[in-house]
Amino acid sequence: MPTLINENAIAELVEQQVNKLTDERLLTRLDGITWSTDQFRKACCGGKDSGWVTTFILDKFLDEIDYYHGGWLIRGGRGKANIIFAKPACEWMEKNRNRIDWEAKI
Repeated sequence: MPTLINENAIAELVEQQVNKLTDERLLTRLDGITWSTDQFRKACCGGKDSGWVTTFILDKFLDEIDYYHGGWLIRGGRGKANIIFAKPACEWMEKNRNRIDWEAKI
């Protein structure tokens, strides 16, 4: 007997809701968390090399992401590690992922 329920549509809606809730939960859990550049590159940059992340994200968008101008990155000085605030970094990456040249080569 044929059904009137579109199972694929329902599955897609459920998946969208689960993804939305998962994303919201992840961002909530990131409150107050800081990352090193290595943690950031693994979580937000598909595991790109740290030199690539520094060149094509941290340096390129420094005017937007600098902590002292409202961003999420505190640049480490010579011999000091960067401090990256995880939640705003994730939010920025999501909003700006299309501005990043993911195919760029060093």
